[in-house]
Amino acid sequence: MMVEVKLEVENLTKRFGDLVAVNNVSFEVRESEFFSLLGPSGCGKTTTLRCIAGLEMPDEGKIIIKGRDVTTLPPQQRGISLVFQEFAVFPHMTVYENLAFGLRVRKFSRDEIRKKVLAIAESLHLTDQLEVKAGRLGLSEQQRIALGRSIAVEPEILLLDEPLTLVDAKIKESMRRELRRLQKELNITILYVTHDQLEAMMMSDRIAVMNAGRLLQVGAPMEIYENPQNVFVARFIGSPTINILCAKLERENGMLKLIINDVKLDVSGKFSKEVGEKYVGRSVLLGIRPEDLLILKEKESKYDVKCKVDMIELLGNRMEVHMRLGKELVRALTLIRFDIREGDEIFLRLYPEKIYIFDKETEERIV
Repeated sequence: MMVEVKLEVENLTKRFGDLVAVNNVSFEVRESEFFSLLGPSGCGKTTTLRCIAGLEMPDEGKIIIKGRDVTTLPPQQRGISLVFQEFAVFPHMTVYENLAFGLRVRKFSRDEIRKKVLAIAESLHLTDQLEVKAGRLGLSEQQRIALGRSIAVEPEILLLDEPLTLVDAKIKESMRRELRRLQKELNITILYVTHDQLEAMMMSDRIAVMNAGRLLQVGAPMEIYENPQNVFVARFIGSPTINILCAKLERENGMLKLIINDVKLDVSGKFSKEVGEKYVGRSVLLGIRPEDLLILKEKESKYDVKCKVDMIELLGNRMEVHMRLGKELVRALTLIRFDIREGDEIFLRLYPEKIYIFDKETEERIV
């Protein structure tokens, strides 16, 4: 079944003087999709959102909402609603008045307003607070009020700019679940901006990773986690952060081997003949996630390499073990509490199928 495209961003570029804040960015958001723009501060994600909202005018490119080119239209003619980091509820107004505000501005009748507000209040679990002043409620309720006011006008797309940044960590997890539940129940198309990779992984149908104004990769959360296209994406997605080690690819007795200090790892099965020949004798970057490493007391296979324990961090029922592989620092995450101490020599299994190899110069993934 074909899924309708709700938003199309085509070759979007935005400059501020000599700074290219958004550099030739293109992506699509589908009907009823939770789509996140993810990246570090200053990467261009909020500027992209502001261009889509009509708060910034792009220097190049197009913004198309439901087949209509809105690039030069003012915000009120784009069919969007926007919620910022600060929820911006009207604290002196009741919850009912907050939810009804946008509808009154748009000249809906009193009966239409009441019908819509009651339906939204029920969906947002706000029915019992309709006559309460918004300023007396907690952050969770205020977030739902801000969302409800935006949803009430039935926008084509709901734009959310880091709406949970100011929320206390203790309630942030429940608010993430609440937002995802609302999106599914109300069938809303959401474009969500965040710097928090955990937040994006938990809530999104798809994620667009940005850095330095460029869009680096778009995909489902697990697709990006399992198949990062470059070193930046590999490092940005996943916790603890992926290990990136310097290595050299050599041919030995007909086999391709990665040389990490004095350690040799057979990776013949990872390369096609053409790619292998291109990189033989060259330095590359090896990536492997801490959770994909196996810690052993004794060597059991050719993929087990000797390491020295540098530091151990206990994380509840898991532990993060920092080790030295020659001069390289490697971290492994394990659920098993081995009887090991700092300074011990242990073995680490590097499964070839779990290894990523990147071009050292471009940092793009090879295999």
